[in-house]
Amino acid sequence: MNNPDRRKQILDILEAEDEINTSVLSTRLGVTGATIRTDIRALEREGAIVRFHGGIKLPHKMSSYSGENYMVRAVTHVDLKTAIGAKAATLVANGNTIFMDASSTTFHMIPYLKKAKDVTVITNGIHTAMELQRNSNFKSIIILGGMLRPHSGAIEGLSSKEMIGRLSAEFYFVSGNGFSADAGLTGDNFFELELKRLCADRAKKIVALVDSTKLGADSASSFIPAERIDFLVTDSGASPESVDLCRAKGIEVLIADV
Repeated sequence: MNNPDRRKQILDILEAEDEINTSVLSTRLGVTGATIRTDIRALEREGAIVRFHGGIKLPHKMSSYSGENYMVRAVTHVDLKTAIGAKAATLVANGNTIFMDASSTTFHMIPYLKKAKDVTVITNGIHTAMELQRNSNFKSIIILGGMLRPHSGAIEGLSSKEMIGRLSAEFYFVSGNGFSADAGLTGDNFFELELKRLCADRAKKIVALVDSTKLGADSASSFIPAERIDFLVTDSGASPESVDLCRAKGIEVLIADV
């Protein structure tokens, strides 16, 4: 087992057990104490775990790597997000099944999805699910199970990952902290990024919703490379240079007028 796989397994264990003794962990994974200590230091640098005497656990406060509070993001650049949401919704056809992430940008698609009939939506966003429920024209609303992260409004964990493996969709509508033609979509929430990668693997087309303030910006970790993204939906504030770089990667760019 290589380092990234083993560190992912450590996080999966903590999701299930909350905390674990380091010597127990090394025995369970069949590696030396020195190897486990190296993994722990790496995960601690990423903010994914915290250490206590003799063991490790998940942080009680997730805000250090969950991004800005959802309610703050929900009222930031609303005009851009609304325009982008309306444009992205035009891709959805009658009878489609779609993944939507927990971002405040994809949230703004919801009022415009009414134009398509019999749509099934799969999401790990609690705010997204609640808003979808207020609209009665959807065929089904599927909420991925797991642990609710209060700061991000995202549901994550082993249950979500297991569910995704049994689902598929025409589109995955997803946002991030930044997007560039070199790095693709980037973010800093270690747990949610893994879930987003899995959703991307189960969708036929990936649609990135990124407002112009994030275009060209990079965050801590790339989770979907530019080469895998089929559509980029942004606003008219995007620079021509950024748009041209994305199109050179084979991405179809849709621009919402603001």
